[in-house]
Amino acid sequence: MGASSPALSLDYLSDVRFRTSRRVQEFTEVSFEESAWSIPLLAGLIDVGIFDTMFASALVLLNLLMQSAFSIILLTPAFMGDEFESKIQSAQSWRTSVAHDERYMDLAGTSLVTRVCNGDGSVILSTVQATLVEHVNSFLGMEKDEFTLPAFRPGILLCMLCIVLWTLCIYKEFRRIWVQLEAAAGIPKAFATSFGENTFDTMSWGRFCLLLLTYACRTVIASVLLVAGILWLARTTSISELMLNAVALNAILDVDEFLFVGMTPIKIQHAIQNLEPMQVKYSRRRSECESVVHFVSLVALVSCTYFFQLAPLTDAMLDLKNELCGGNQTFVVGFNPDTQLTHGLVTPTGLEIGRNLTLSELGVQAHKATSPETTPGESPTYLLFSTDKNSFNTDNTRSIELESGMSPFCLETSILNPDGLYHNDSSLREWTDALTRNAAASIGLHDVRSCEEMRGMCNGVDNRLLRMVCGETCGCTDPYSSAWYKVAAQGCAPVCLQIAQASLSGGSCEDAAKDADWQVFWRTYPEAVSHFYGADVTQTLLWPFAQETINAMLQDGCAALSQFPTDVMTNAEWCSGMPQLFRPLSAVCPQSCGCGQRADLAHCPTSCASGNSTE
Repeated sequence: MGASSPALSLDYLSDVRFRTSRRVQEFTEVSFEESAWSIPLLAGLIDVGIFDTMFASALVLLNLLMQSAFSIILLTPAFMGDEFESKIQSAQSWRTSVAHDERYMDLAGTSLVTRVCNGDGSVILSTVQATLVEHVNSFLGMEKDEFTLPAFRPGILLCMLCIVLWTLCIYKEFRRIWVQLEAAAGIPKAFATSFGENTFDTMSWGRFCLLLLTYACRTVIASVLLVAGILWLARTTSISELMLNAVALNAILDVDEFLFVGMTPIKIQHAIQNLEPMQVKYSRRRSECESVVHFVSLVALVSCTYFFQLAPLTDAMLDLKNELCGGNQTFVVGFNPDTQLTHGLVTPTGLEIGRNLTLSELGVQAHKATSPETTPGESPTYLLFSTDKNSFNTDNTRSIELESGMSPFCLETSILNPDGLYHNDSSLREWTDALTRNAAASIGLHDVRSCEEMRGMCNGVDNRLLRMVCGETCGCTDPYSSAWYKVAAQGCAPVCLQIAQASLSGGSCEDAAKDADWQVFWRTYPEAVSHFYGADVTQTLLWPFAQETINAMLQDGCAALSQFPTDVMTNAEWCSGMPQLFRPLSAVCPQSCGCGQRADLAHCPTSCASGNSTE
């Protein structure tokens, strides 16, 4: 027994130390926080002046009012804004009423919807829609032409992180409230508060109830901020604003600390800072329970936020982009109030933006004078300036037929040709040179400056300006050239056509042979008539009849005009021509057209009127 006494004593001491250490570990020190919310804790207990007391009380009320006001404002519709789904209806309205309007095309002829959906920074209209498209693409990590959800969505991830960050800030506030409540509850209660040596001996029930009121206010404010903050972050569609919004929310919770550090009377501030910490018991079971509650609440809150806020937001964003940019972007429409018809025009795709400048863009590029290369010389490179606003409007709406008829002479024969009557007139040469540059640019030959170099482009369906400028090269002065587009409505100047008419005075009254011009005329028929109607005529039920006419003309020449005198597509008589599309064929087929017998025919050789036609 005696030998075992030292060992028993050691075991006993170890057990005592373990129990003491465990009791120490189960208690932790809790300091009263340095916050405006702690001012009521020492109200009336320290020696301060009446103004300090009143000012400190005002700071508590100011803190309460500021945080309450922030909480209320965050929940108002004016601040929170409409739900993202509400933008879908306005997107549908924009797409059908504005996006494809021909009035909003740019100088390149690109539709507004194409420019908006491809992030054109020069857009000055529909900037709201352009911003929405940009936000959706960056938020969901989508390309401009992508309409399926990618696996990685940076906006969703960042939004979840910001919501978790905000939730942790609120949970920190809840824990601070709970710990402060425990510390205050651990102070013995009495009828009056006993305070000395920076510690509470007892606390009155009135003071404790006042603290309970502040804790309740803080809890309500934190709860409201939690809900409002999550809703606000979940509705933030700009990925660049998410972090800023999260930081801004956190600043609301710090208002009490800002007021304490910056404005609380220094004596009250020091008194709160010097308060002795309170002992609060923390058992192992309680710690585990808190951890479970924290984990479950955090997971539940984040999961609910994703499934009830972010998942619907993702679907709404995808629907919005589809309404704004989905489907066909490359067309515009215009309404003719006189005919009550709506016409469409195919426009460039987003891939073509900026690749090839249009004629108008070339004019601006060559005249904007932002660098030596874009500074014009003595005269504009492409632009033809009007004298005033009325003239400008008239010039922009004038038809090619009226434009070509304004000149009293055929431009190429009278000015451009070296032997032309006005070739040495500097003013006229400056004007016609600008027209020539425009004609060359309109067909994509920017460095060409002579009509001869553009000869092969004369029969293009849209090359009206080229035919107006280069009337001789393009056959407007030749009565025997291919008849397509040799009319004023397609660019041939009336004066050039008069030259062709005059040259018939010495022509034969015999039908021309089936030469190359004749072959070209009939093989060009499908393209010319299809462009005139704006539809492929080869797909119509009338095409077999037109094909029969073409085959007969190619095989029999002018003789086939007796069997097929009228075009089935346009109902125009071949020998009389069609002022909107082709010149009369009477010049090349005078005999088959009956030039000697019909006085109503134009473009007949003079010899036919003299009765010299062969019967």
